[in-house]
Amino acid sequence: MKSSTKITGCIFLLLSLIDVVSVFIGGNDIHLYVKPLLMPSLAASALCQLLPENNSRQTWLLLAGLCTHTTGDVLLNIDGYIYFALGMGAFMIGNWFYLCVLFSGIGALKGWKELLCIAAPVVLAPVIIGLFGVEWPFRFAVIMYAFTLLVVTASGVLWKIRGRQFASRIIWGGMAFMASDSLIAINIFSGIDFAFRDALVMPVYLLAEWLLVSGMVRYMVSSTDPTA
Repeated sequence: MKSSTKITGCIFLLLSLIDVVSVFIGGNDIHLYVKPLLMPSLAASALCQLLPENNSRQTWLLLAGLCTHTTGDVLLNIDGYIYFALGMGAFMIGNWFYLCVLFSGIGALKGWKELLCIAAPVVLAPVIIGLFGVEWPFRFAVIMYAFTLLVVTASGVLWKIRGRQFASRIIWGGMAFMASDSLIAINIFSGIDFAFRDALVMPVYLLAEWLLVSGMVRYMVSSTDPTA
């Protein structure tokens, strides 16, 4: 492993610990300053692993996703529904960049299992949103967001069916992303809150990002160097 990868990975871990602890103890000022640095540090770690050997379209799509998620983190730090909506929009666009990487090289779907794992989000997204009681005009936007996260998870299942390495990271990463955003959604749309909810959101979110990014990075590295 490159020394630069170890250093940037440690920086991401350190910043993540500082942010999670600050949220847990109520250090909102620390959280506001540290949160925008989390995805850039993860992006730096990913680039150190990928470049210069894997200077591909997928690498820059992954970077675009992380940059867009950084924008989402900044917007969600600002109070107000408009910033919440813009922040969630940024996360959805970032996940579209992730999907471009996840579906690269997949080609046409084959067999009922592959068709089912991609079709399932179409049915599940409205059902999940119905459970949270999301009303119009937010319902369509939130259904699209939920659909995107479900497709991210489904892409991991597709990787598993195709025998791709690191598929489990994509599946668990997608599920963790849904869990993190569900903790936000039950408060925003259902008004339900409980102790330590905020303290749970960040570690689950960070775990989701790490699983997804590391899964994509490790797959791209192994595709370039089968001995990696």
